[in-house]
Amino acid sequence: MRKLLTPKLLFLFFWGIVVFASILILPNITTFVNEQTALPQDSTTSTKYQQQWGHGLAGTQSLTLVFNNPNGKLSNHQHQQITTTLSKLNRQADDYGINQLRTPTGMTNDRQLLRSNDGSTELALVAVQTSRADLAVIGNQLNNAISINGLTTSVTSTDLIYQQHAQQQRRDLMISMFISSLLSLIILGFIFRSVLVPLLNLLCQAVTLITTVSFITNARLAWHWPLTANAIGLAGLISLILTSLLTWHFMHTYWQSADKLTSTTVSLVTLRRQYRQWLLVLIPILIITLMLSWTALISLASAWTITIAVVLTLLAVPTLNYAFTVLLGDNLFWPGSTTWPSRSRNLWGQLSKFSHWQPALGGLTAILLVVPGLVIATNQFADDNLQPWRQTQLSNAELGQQLVQAHFGTGATAPITITVRATNNLTQQRSLQTIDHLTTKLQAVTGVARVISVTQPTGQPLNAFYVKQQLALLNIDLAGKQASAVKLQHQLTADQTSLERAATGHHTKSVDQLSDRINDLANLNDQLTQQLQILTDRDNDSNNINQQLTKLNQLTDQITTALNQVVTAQTTVATEAGHIDQHIHNVNQSLKQTVLPLKTLLASLKNTQTYLSGLATSQVGHSFYLPTNVATNQAYQNSLFTNISSDRRMTQLTVTLKTAPTSASSRQTLQRLQQVTHASLLATPLAHATVLMTGVTPQQSQRHTLISHHAIKWIVLGLAVFSIILWLEWRSLAFSILITAGLVGITLTSWGWTQLILTHWLQTGALSSSVFLSSLALLTLHWLLITATTSQHQNWVHQFNANRLKQHFYYCGQLVWPVTIIEWIYLLPLLFMSAPALKGSALMSLIGISISNLIVPLIFPGWIRWTAEPPALTSILRRLRPSTNH
Repeated sequence: MRKLLTPKLLFLFFWGIVVFASILILPNITTFVNEQTALPQDSTTSTKYQQQWGHGLAGTQSLTLVFNNPNGKLSNHQHQQITTTLSKLNRQADDYGINQLRTPTGMTNDRQLLRSNDGSTELALVAVQTSRADLAVIGNQLNNAISINGLTTSVTSTDLIYQQHAQQQRRDLMISMFISSLLSLIILGFIFRSVLVPLLNLLCQAVTLITTVSFITNARLAWHWPLTANAIGLAGLISLILTSLLTWHFMHTYWQSADKLTSTTVSLVTLRRQYRQWLLVLIPILIITLMLSWTALISLASAWTITIAVVLTLLAVPTLNYAFTVLLGDNLFWPGSTTWPSRSRNLWGQLSKFSHWQPALGGLTAILLVVPGLVIATNQFADDNLQPWRQTQLSNAELGQQLVQAHFGTGATAPITITVRATNNLTQQRSLQTIDHLTTKLQAVTGVARVISVTQPTGQPLNAFYVKQQLALLNIDLAGKQASAVKLQHQLTADQTSLERAATGHHTKSVDQLSDRINDLANLNDQLTQQLQILTDRDNDSNNINQQLTKLNQLTDQITTALNQVVTAQTTVATEAGHIDQHIHNVNQSLKQTVLPLKTLLASLKNTQTYLSGLATSQVGHSFYLPTNVATNQAYQNSLFTNISSDRRMTQLTVTLKTAPTSASSRQTLQRLQQVTHASLLATPLAHATVLMTGVTPQQSQRHTLISHHAIKWIVLGLAVFSIILWLEWRSLAFSILITAGLVGITLTSWGWTQLILTHWLQTGALSSSVFLSSLALLTLHWLLITATTSQHQNWVHQFNANRLKQHFYYCGQLVWPVTIIEWIYLLPLLFMSAPALKGSALMSLIGISISNLIVPLIFPGWIRWTAEPPALTSILRRLRPSTNH
């Protein structure tokens, strides 16, 4: 029982339990990493706004379906095929979790938005209810569902492309780690002439990698610490590199002391020595990475993963190596018994001699190695580069992205969405006028291709809703009314003439009746005259006279009656003529009074028409105004559904840029958009509205702002803390400042050379900031290792010895090159991977490691010599003074 309680067995038993428990609590890594793989953004705010938006889009992922005819314009039959396919997809919406499907044949505005100008490409927008981890699965299912013979179809989105890139990068990293682990087996086996040492190192790597990944994932799930998918890969890579370095150092130290003490004693001494030496190297890294965990930039805040990796590796590897060396003893180096033989000369020894001989030239040479990289280094980078890594082998999502860019514009794949959240109803007149004014201002910004808003749903104004158009219609109506008034004036004149004619005709008729009466009287008078004549001729006949008198009396009565009728008719004619004249006079006066205001009205209409025409050409004419018949306009009603939230208090403006979303010009355009938006909303009903800009470009801009201000401050603070820690460890402020300055110089010059090679020569695009940060972590580890190796436990100032100094640097060279080789075998495979971030990190780290290995022996011996033996100013002046002897 006592044998079972020995430290070696306890160590093995403890780590066996830890690994077993880590495997048990390890979540599904693929699902976990996919959930962490997302474009960096303010997810809390965007998710909150998405839930408030309504229309059933809360918690959905957006995908774009692309239909392209590679041979030219889509035919009518192909249009029908696309419509049939999308209709079938809509009927099967529940099978794919589709909450919304917008097609070119749906809403009025989408017919223009989702069809390319050349007629060869159509799009459909899908909102899918799915998690980020299952987005790729849904994308593949939809791509199979929309496949049409003769057409190129694809499913794309920025999130899907970014996720595919991250998955490919993880695959590349895993392949690289596997290759590197095999190479480490060969290198360690060759160094120690042993089979067991590489296998034990492989076992240690498995232990540290499993426990590190398990702890990181469960810490993220339990405490929601900031994390990126790249941080997990970097932590795993550092864990593997550090495991190999610790194993090499432990076995090397153990082999050097194995012939002096017993196996157990040597192992314990080696364990203590390794912790004492490596703690000085790793404590600065642990403190800095812990401190960076409180930063706002998630790439820096994820540095706690490096802390976990370093701590677990430092706890596991030395203790496991201790247990194995105690158990195996001399059999550890089976089948060999000697390690890698030392050489009589090495590069460090030669460079240290040169630096000791000419410190100034050594320092100048080191400066020449650093300065070119510093000169060409810039702060240009592009996180989340969405461009294809391999042009000859595009993924389905990348193909869709290329088609959208080719037929709808470069910026169409990732437009900027400006969300305006107000406290009042945004469909009111003044709010709509403000939104339309903002839309017009944004369209005038340089670099903007199109702006879509509620008032301009297709990027073009709805003419019927502008004062200019409405005034033009009003002028047309006024012109019609004016023509009607002129016609009425002519009609009144004609009526007046007709009235006069009608009155005269009536009077003539009365006169005709009077003439008839007079004619009748004349006839009677003639008869009377005849009777009187007969009476004169027959005065002897009394009977006849009586008869004639009787008849005369009758004629007289008739004449009297006729005269009375004539008088009556004459009176009637006179009366009617008087009435008619008076009526005609009155009507004429009334017509005069009517025609005069009508002339005034015509003049007023003409002036009003002139005023409205001038108003339409003024600034007022460009104002948006909602007419009363707005419900009949289908384009506006569709725009309300797509661009206004269900509560009518939130709207979005979609801005498509002319340049790629991750380019520097797009970020500059975004700054102008922010300025214009702020200025346009001042002194308006939306002055106090909340404005949120989302999309790839705002995310890039936000990260650049954080890196330019926040990250730089934290890195400077980290370097200050780094210097203080080194000062406390090595008791030399000058040395700590030199180490810190050297780290900064090597990092920046490596960044410059990496940008030159990858960005300018190989045209891979701007590098990600993760390249700089991951390389910084690796370079810091290497820089501390080689500087600690040369400076640990040495008091060169008070006990300076030139020969001992040269011998020391020669011995350090023997230790540094195995360390460098181990680092190289983990970085070189990354250069052959397709992921630009892995290539950049590997290249920058390799350049920095190479320059570090040259700078340290070029500067440190000369600096130590000058510190111990300061050069005399007179001797320097004497050397610089030209000789006067001839």
